[in-house]
Amino acid sequence: MRKNGEYMWLTDVGIPILIELSKSVVLLLSISFLYGLTNFSADTSTRNKLFTGISTGFVAILIMMSPWVVRPGLIFDARSVLFAATGAFFGFVPTVIAASIGLIYRINLGGAGVYAGALTIISTSTLGVLWPKIRKLINTKNYILEYYILGLIAHIITLICFLAIPWPDAFDTIRNTFIPYLGVFPIITMILGITLNNQKERITANQLVKNQQALLQASIDSPKSMEIFALDTKYRYIAFNDFHHINMKEFYDVDVEMNHSYLDLIEDTSMRFRIQNLIDNALSGESISRVIEVETTKGKYLEELYSPIRNQLGDVIGVTIISQDITERKKYEESILYLSYRDPLTGLYNRRFYQEELVKLDHPKYLPLSIVLIDINGLKITNDAFGHDSGDQLLIQVSDELRHSFNTSRIARIGGDEFVVILPNTSYEDSQKLIENAIKNIEKIIIQGMHASVAFGLATKIDDTFLDKIIKIAEDDMYSHKLFEVSSHRNETIKTILSTLHEKNPREELHSKRVSEICTAIGDMLGMKANDISLLKAISNLHDIGKIAIDDAVLNKPGKLTQEEWEQIKRHPEIGYRILSSTPEYAEIAQDILCHHERYDGNGYPRGLKGDEIPIRARIISLADAYDAMISDRPYRKALTHEEAIEEIIRCSGTQFDPKIVDIFVSKYKVKTKITKKVSVKS
Repeated sequence: MRKNGEYMWLTDVGIPILIELSKSVVLLLSISFLYGLTNFSADTSTRNKLFTGISTGFVAILIMMSPWVVRPGLIFDARSVLFAATGAFFGFVPTVIAASIGLIYRINLGGAGVYAGALTIISTSTLGVLWPKIRKLINTKNYILEYYILGLIAHIITLICFLAIPWPDAFDTIRNTFIPYLGVFPIITMILGITLNNQKERITANQLVKNQQALLQASIDSPKSMEIFALDTKYRYIAFNDFHHINMKEFYDVDVEMNHSYLDLIEDTSMRFRIQNLIDNALSGESISRVIEVETTKGKYLEELYSPIRNQLGDVIGVTIISQDITERKKYEESILYLSYRDPLTGLYNRRFYQEELVKLDHPKYLPLSIVLIDINGLKITNDAFGHDSGDQLLIQVSDELRHSFNTSRIARIGGDEFVVILPNTSYEDSQKLIENAIKNIEKIIIQGMHASVAFGLATKIDDTFLDKIIKIAEDDMYSHKLFEVSSHRNETIKTILSTLHEKNPREELHSKRVSEICTAIGDMLGMKANDISLLKAISNLHDIGKIAIDDAVLNKPGKLTQEEWEQIKRHPEIGYRILSSTPEYAEIAQDILCHHERYDGNGYPRGLKGDEIPIRARIISLADAYDAMISDRPYRKALTHEEAIEEIIRCSGTQFDPKIVDIFVSKYKVKTKITKKVSVKS
């Protein structure tokens, strides 16, 4: 039987070539599969790149040591597959190293095919290095096809490189090898590419998982006051952070480990039951956030978050638990909440609470609903006379008594001296009894010698009447009581203040009496009406009432006053004015009290008035006050004689004192003085 051309090629050339080349192919694929079993990555460091290049170079030598030999120096193998794949997957540095080693070995072998062999190494390596850019031109998402195309191009180039074999062997070589080089080697390149690609993806995925695990662990370990741990459906640990490990060691003396049952470590029954219930809810797919007080530690609060862990199918496979100690935050929030609803001075509720509570209680189930309004009488006078510390003490003691008398927490301070008591399910009659009891108890309170006094107003809601109207009725009731009570209380307060001043400093009482006599005499000589003279007497008794607020140590200081002490003394006209101006009965003379230290020339205090700008009664008392002060002993000096005092008054006529009043005063007391000098009256 005659052999045709194809049959002759297979039997005479093809099969021997395939058998010889299969050795290097098997070696190449074996090494690639071994590489696929490792976690080695060629592009992670310079050391790895060097190692990859050197290793690949020696693999190339192994491949070239098992070639199909046509004759000495003319050999064929699968090195083209190796260098194309090396360039495509491992990049420039490993490929240059591997190619250099391969070139050295091939050149060392020599022979007719040395140039073709060297060109094959260089061209396929170059193709592999440039492949990341070339593949963009191909633009295929099928990486199997991509690696086949790489192999096909590489071996077309290889066949072209065979033209460097001396003629006529070059043509015969191409003709005898094009079937394995274009039919088999592209497929081998594809298989090698798939193997390397899978290895690269596996290494990348493993590294990503490691990075994610490291990131996750770092994330859950980073909070130093937050426990983070995860449990599976059997309550066993699958992750936990350092802080949880430390806490479990501290509270339960156990080193937690993976797969330990968390619930078995919880000793308190109620705590274990609560946690298990929350975990079970999370395992059912519910996300839960709770703030709880720890069962075993009173006053310790935790904020806990339970979140289900789901797999790719959406099934719950565990639960993540985040627990943080928020005790300090809870205390801070409670303090802020307390302050937002409390009056800081008395500890009672404030207006905000009162308004919100009214809304809550405006419901039929709280009827009858009684509203009690309270106003402290004389708080301003107490503040002016004795200072705000005494006023604060009055507020505090009245607040305490309201708590005791009404026996309810619904008491609010809604203004400076105003309070309200809300009494749900309390009739008008019962509320009235509570008020009467409170009045008796409050009147027993004594601040700076003064009995406390309050005015009460009461109204009771018994039907669907608007609550605003009930409050208005209570206000009107309170003000009607205040009209009767406040006047007498203020008068009593002023008398008490004056009495207290005289008790602290008896000299002031005698001084006031003498000043009163002088003022009355001057008023008579000026032809003042009886009513004005009565007012003069009142002024003389009260002109220094403001000294009640001046420190006794300053009032009785034996030496010279400092500038600061003198400024304190100069405040007493203003204090006296504030005390008296709040009482209608004394309002008319309050202005005289304010001005009794003004000077005729405008250099007095507190406002620097001059001449007729100063009320006449204030001008009279200014002279009488100064004269008596000069003839009286003081801690810092001896008294002047009558004559010396008269001379000083005459000297200050027109500057400190009204000249007309000076003339009248001197003429009144001329029998007591030997002064013959005529006193001129200045207009």
